[in-house]
Amino acid sequence: MNNYLRVFVFCLIGVLYLPSIKAQNRLQPVIYVSSSEGNDANDGLSPNSPLKTIKAGVARGEKVLLKAGDVFYESLYATDRIVSRYGTGQNPSLIGYKRLIEPRWERVDNNIWKISLAEDNFTGYNEVGPSLLNNIGCIHEYDKDLIHGCRREFYKELTRDWDFWQTEHHERNIDPNELNYVYLYLSYNPNELKLEFAVSEFCAYLERSTVEHINFYGFGYGVECKNKTNVRFCRVDAMGGRIWLGQKDFGRLGNGIEFYVSQDMENCTIEGNYITRCYDCGITIQAYNCGKATPRNFTVKDNLIMNCCQGWEDFLRNDPDVVFENCVFKNNVVLNSGESGFTYPETRVIYCHVLGYNSAGDKGMQFEDNVFAKGNYFIGAPYNKKYRSNIWRGNKCYISPGSNLISHFRGKQDVISLKGNLKESVNEIAQYRDLTNDQTTKFVVLSEKKMERKVKQLQKKYLRSHSY
Repeated sequence: MNNYLRVFVFCLIGVLYLPSIKAQNRLQPVIYVSSSEGNDANDGLSPNSPLKTIKAGVARGEKVLLKAGDVFYESLYATDRIVSRYGTGQNPSLIGYKRLIEPRWERVDNNIWKISLAEDNFTGYNEVGPSLLNNIGCIHEYDKDLIHGCRREFYKELTRDWDFWQTEHHERNIDPNELNYVYLYLSYNPNELKLEFAVSEFCAYLERSTVEHINFYGFGYGVECKNKTNVRFCRVDAMGGRIWLGQKDFGRLGNGIEFYVSQDMENCTIEGNYITRCYDCGITIQAYNCGKATPRNFTVKDNLIMNCCQGWEDFLRNDPDVVFENCVFKNNVVLNSGESGFTYPETRVIYCHVLGYNSAGDKGMQFEDNVFAKGNYFIGAPYNKKYRSNIWRGNKCYISPGSNLISHFRGKQDVISLKGNLKESVNEIAQYRDLTNDQTTKFVVLSEKKMERKVKQLQKKYLRSHSY
């Protein structure tokens, strides 16, 4: 490149990037946002002149503070931002529920009802008319705080209470009109119930950002995290269940907090969060055919994960040489795995505290000093018929007779269940240790009644030292 051309190129780059540099310089250090008191015409520079929407706050400030106790019917998209709270009271909440105003369920067949999601008949996270946002994840009976919903691929599969269906298509370019209606199997009248629907694609999408002291409720998909992202002291509830668009096979999305490793990712922390009722995992790090993309320096600690299909998932199906580098899951409490409130398809078998789907070599995810109670312990997708991908140190598992110590991902081989008390299950525990090389987990066998008490005790103990 000659000197004249080089000067021209540098000048062109300067012209192209100057507006973004100026815009970056215009960002305020701190912006305040309040859904109850704000206005996007305000300057947002103090609690006395807050903006109204999170979208406006993220566009204007490096640090965005949401008013405690406020409710926002929005998703959060943040890059190079800190998002937290100001004021006293409960954490501000982002809610993805679309709440029905007037029950207009119409019976279309024996025990099958339908209702339009495209009408102007909803409050909350609402968009009138055809929308991909109507790809719902679950149905929430809000006065009783009950989660319902087993999404079916075909209308003919509506056979039991709370089965629902919208479309048999799941390609990426689906016509949004196909999501205008929900068809629900219910043996009693849904017009007598107080219902809302979990909508939206993402609860939050974060990159090089920190989010703390924020609550998230009722989205079709959870918190998606990228490089150098931290999520601390947040409440995450009722995530997932929407159709996974663009896939060959019918599937549903549903992780609470997810790191998808599409490129090298490092220095991420998930700490002190209370995560409940997710369709899939409470927290997961995963990559699928991403070459040498590597997760480094991930810390997942001091979280309470409860009533999710799986508590934790580590899932690296990329280059065999790629491992978790200094990644640890420690001091967490995982309870009631497999009891999310969603009704799962009959073919689903993956209910466990820890799911390891690392089928391309030892990955080295570290598990230290965690407590697990009520549920199957570990499920893996082994390579060479071994399950030694993880490193286990000092964990404790309260488990009941009949629960699985280990199982293959498909549930058809290496299924080792607890037979009775520890003396009666010596061989089963030895088999588990041989398969996983987990020599330190302490198993405590409890009856059903004692297990219920232990779960409540562990939950209360955690919540006494945390507030949301």
